[in-house]
Amino acid sequence: MDMKIIAKKIDQLGEGPTYDSKRNRVYWIDITGKKFHYLDLNDGSIYNFESVGMISSIVPTNIDLMAATIGHGFYSIDDQANHTLLFELKDESNETRFNDGKADPEGRYVAGTMDLKESRPIGSLYVFNGKGVRRLLSNLTISNGIAWDTRRRIFYHIDTPTRKVRAYSFDAEMNIISKDIAVDFKEEQGSPDGMTIDSDGNLFVAHWGGSKLSVWDPERKRKIDEYDLPAKNITSAVFAGKGLNTLYVSSASSGDPEDLGGSLFELETQYKGTPTFVFKIR
Repeated sequence: MDMKIIAKKIDQLGEGPTYDSKRNRVYWIDITGKKFHYLDLNDGSIYNFESVGMISSIVPTNIDLMAATIGHGFYSIDDQANHTLLFELKDESNETRFNDGKADPEGRYVAGTMDLKESRPIGSLYVFNGKGVRRLLSNLTISNGIAWDTRRRIFYHIDTPTRKVRAYSFDAEMNIISKDIAVDFKEEQGSPDGMTIDSDGNLFVAHWGGSKLSVWDPERKRKIDEYDLPAKNITSAVFAGKGLNTLYVSSASSGDPEDLGGSLFELETQYKGTPTFVFKIR
């Protein structure tokens, strides 16, 4: 495995890498550190920014802005880290916060909330169209990994404590209907966190507490590959760069000084990813 450490132990809770193909940047966040970064793939430079709160996901948009979830709000962020609130969840419990989120194939922002105590099913999954939100799922504890297979019209979602990846059918309005369990972590070390998908529909699932990224064929419900990494808490991944065969993998600190949690890793793979969807901000 060809693995590089791109940023060594700079995060408390590194999460949510995403690819801005227009500007050839990989963004990722540090939720509890209340900051975000980007790696410029043109020259390898890394830029670091403070956020206005616990930033939990970041996505590219159709203009030269990023969009993010922070607390209970959707925000736009410019290159000077100026934050503009786009929409705030007014009815969400003060005992939750946003967690993972991504832009969907139609340019909306899909993001879920989680219980701050990580034990109660009081979270939800929402879709934001730039004007308002609609709830897609409820009774979630830690809404996490998100991916779309556009060929098969399957939406994948993780509620981490269930230790499963669930599959849903979806339509152009992002209406979803539960279909199946695509991945079951019952024999796996750790719990499923974030994920991404390749052009063949394989799911790449991060193992929180399991020191790896595993690759699954969700149609056959079997693991086909895995990448061991020098960090206990692997949190998410994204394909980026020319050819979309390079994975950028985020991680969180475990408190062990020998562990490389909090680093961003780069993996060269035999797989080809799918383009990152962008949020149509206007």
